[in-house]
Amino acid sequence: MRLRLFLFCLLGAVSAAAHAEENGSTAGRLWHWLTDEAYGSIHVGLVEWTMDITRPSDGARARMVQRDERALSIGYGTKPTFFGETNFGYTVLAGWVRFDMKKQEIPGDDFASIGTEVTGNMFYAVPAVYYQLGDRARSRRFIRLGLGVGAGAADYTGTVRLSNGQTVRTGQSYEARLATTQYLEGRWDHFSLKLDYASPRIQGGDYDIRVSGLSAKIGLVYYF
Repeated sequence: MRLRLFLFCLLGAVSAAAHAEENGSTAGRLWHWLTDEAYGSIHVGLVEWTMDITRPSDGARARMVQRDERALSIGYGTKPTFFGETNFGYTVLAGWVRFDMKKQEIPGDDFASIGTEVTGNMFYAVPAVYYQLGDRARSRRFIRLGLGVGAGAADYTGTVRLSNGQTVRTGQSYEARLATTQYLEGRWDHFSLKLDYASPRIQGGDYDIRVSGLSAKIGLVYYF
């Protein structure tokens, strides 16, 4: 339901922005900046998510994980811009990914299914700098190594067993927090191979929560 609502709102925003661009308004200029040589992507691959949960009031902890499972992600990037004549540049990245953590850390540094689970969605928007290997004139065929710092937000719910033996329910609606990402991407026209690591902090309520995710994926790219 949330995905359908999101797509409906997105289509409405696209239609309104396209009309505004035709009229030369401020919104139209913003739309031009967001779409001029920008791209959207969809990837599928293997992910490893980790959620570390701490309750500051008593120091009780828990770690939930999702290991070696396939996952879908949707991404967006603005027009890449280089600094002068160098191979360094910058862009703005945004995206969505869903996680489903069904295993929890147990004594002995092992992970097992003990009846706890945390599921949710994460969104992020991150200005990033990158270094492009090879000819910078090849805007659709490249290898780039990048680093970004921006904002991330998550909507999640589930149950965890804390280190004191207590099983609690945790959850949070969207609230922007600091997020970082590092990535290595190779692209050949509309095909993409990507390795990335993301680490948003979603502190809120009675818990301090840090999520980190490593993914290796293959995908398709659409250029606006």
